[in-house]
Amino acid sequence: MIIAAFQNVVKEYNGEALFEPVSFRIDQKERVALIGPNGGGKSTILKMLIGQLEPTSGQVIIGKEYTIGYLSQEIISSLDNTLYKEIESVFDDVIKMSAKLSDLCEKMSDSPEDEKLIRQYSDLESKFALLDGYDYSYKIERMLFKFGFKKDDLGRKLSSFSGGERMKAAFVKLILTNPDLMILDEPTNHLDIETIEWLEEYLKGYQGSIFFVSHDRYFINALATSILELDQHHVELFKGDYDYYAGEKKLRYEQRLALYKRQQEEAKKLEWFITFYMPKPRFASRAHDREKKLARLESKMIDKPTVTRSKLNINIDGSSRKGKRLIEFRDLAVGFDNNALISGINLVVYGGDKLAIMGPNGCGKTTFIRTILHQIRPLSGHMDFLCELNIGYLRQEAVNLTSELSIFDYIKSRFPRLDDQEIYNHLGSYGFSYEDDKKICSCLSGGEKMRVIFSELVLHHYDLLILDEPTNNLDMMTKEELIEALNNYNGTLLLVSHDRYFVDSVASRLIYIEDRIPYVYEGRYSDFKAEVLDDIEKLKEDEAFKDKSIKVKEDVSYQNIHQEKKAPRLSQDKIEDKMTKLEISMAELKRNIDIPDYYNDPLKMADLEKEIKKEEDEYSSLLDMLSYYEN
Repeated sequence: MIIAAFQNVVKEYNGEALFEPVSFRIDQKERVALIGPNGGGKSTILKMLIGQLEPTSGQVIIGKEYTIGYLSQEIISSLDNTLYKEIESVFDDVIKMSAKLSDLCEKMSDSPEDEKLIRQYSDLESKFALLDGYDYSYKIERMLFKFGFKKDDLGRKLSSFSGGERMKAAFVKLILTNPDLMILDEPTNHLDIETIEWLEEYLKGYQGSIFFVSHDRYFINALATSILELDQHHVELFKGDYDYYAGEKKLRYEQRLALYKRQQEEAKKLEWFITFYMPKPRFASRAHDREKKLARLESKMIDKPTVTRSKLNINIDGSSRKGKRLIEFRDLAVGFDNNALISGINLVVYGGDKLAIMGPNGCGKTTFIRTILHQIRPLSGHMDFLCELNIGYLRQEAVNLTSELSIFDYIKSRFPRLDDQEIYNHLGSYGFSYEDDKKICSCLSGGEKMRVIFSELVLHHYDLLILDEPTNNLDMMTKEELIEALNNYNGTLLLVSHDRYFVDSVASRLIYIEDRIPYVYEGRYSDFKAEVLDDIEKLKEDEAFKDKSIKVKEDVSYQNIHQEKKAPRLSQDKIEDKMTKLEISMAELKRNIDIPDYYNDPLKMADLEKEIKKEEDEYSSLLDMLSYYEN
């Protein structure tokens, strides 16, 4: 059964269509992810679906018998309500039913033989039980606790909570209203990994339909049954999860490109035949036939398919110091007012590390970062910087760029030694045109602000980058560009993120904080979750194994991949000679990437990429050998 449908919907602004006519449907129990670059019109589609915007043409159809719920703070009825009272309002009908049952009970006690009262009570009690009337309080508390609220929060007024906490309260209320179609815009924002993973499992079993916008690749992959892509003003449907979409999109592009090339080649042959034979009377009739054939072909010809590219072109410089000891933490405890949020941090940060700092909201991740930056003092233990470092820090709230300067003047004020053309060229590599450079920073969109911040960040040439939730407000393509830039970054990276795909793609080490205990792990988050974290969570839930859970936590250890290395068999001069030859060879191989013979032939390109990867691995191995002599 169809719950909602778009039929040839167009939305225009200032007489210009935001996208081509859009048609799609949402069926019962379907989970559709709407994806695409920022600024393409995703929010407009959501607003038309919930009735906040009217289409310029076409129809948005919603089944009259279905209820729709939209995740926004507008679902909160009053900030003067306590958290519990606001969520409890979802069950107003059940509460009224409970009062009526109590009233019937009193009447029955006065007239125990009244069969009419008994039937009324029996019928009402059946409905009450069907609506979970006996355990709605438990459901409210369970849901609130799953979203990170504490017992003490239940009696607090909503006005005392942060914007992110109010959004989580709105999410709880939306889930408990149980609409037929749930519409979510970036539902994983403000949620930590533990809550995101719980939410994934909950929504998988949700009996209604879900239509959502997200840039969280793992969340989409876990939840979506269909992908609706809005790209280049065109909507295309893919029946499957994100992995299927990624493979199918590539296949469709290759098929369209092959069709385009065939059509172009056939058109050229026909044009040549017409030009060559039309002047010759004996062949004029054949040439006219070819003209008709060319006209038919041109009526069916497709435009050359293109791939949407990111507006970022990040190239982050920084000194390598690969394998050198940079910072050492010994029995470090961090927190405030003698209240330790994390205790017993024992860790060495090495040059070239890509280290993720992870854990639930409020566990002390930002406090740990601020301790590293000397903004707060450690409670106990030692933190030793073993060399001088140029440290860059991207705060989570950095996207709130409030400067009243234009983009150009903002960069100019921070880097006065750069001439105007250098600034224009630099901003151009971040997707800003000459006209864009005149925009005021405070008036930019979230994605534009993030591009300005990164354009400034890379000009400092930091040795150590600390990034706190760097993927907020970034779309999929921009996130992939950032991943590539960070993987190519020669410096050292510490990052805080709840984006599991981003962390898995960048970080090779992690420190995970759980109940004040830091777990250091060599490898990706997904491996840590499977090998360590899931076992810890199971033990925490089992009352009989509470003592054992503490022992398991103490026993969790990791192999230090940075242990002292034996002297390499090659001399330093020979290592450097081999590295020089590899640099020349890799440069020649990479030049082939831009040659049509390669990028038009997927198999040839795959072989080229393998060859480049092989030489890069060999170069990295030689670099490790060289670090022995540098140490």
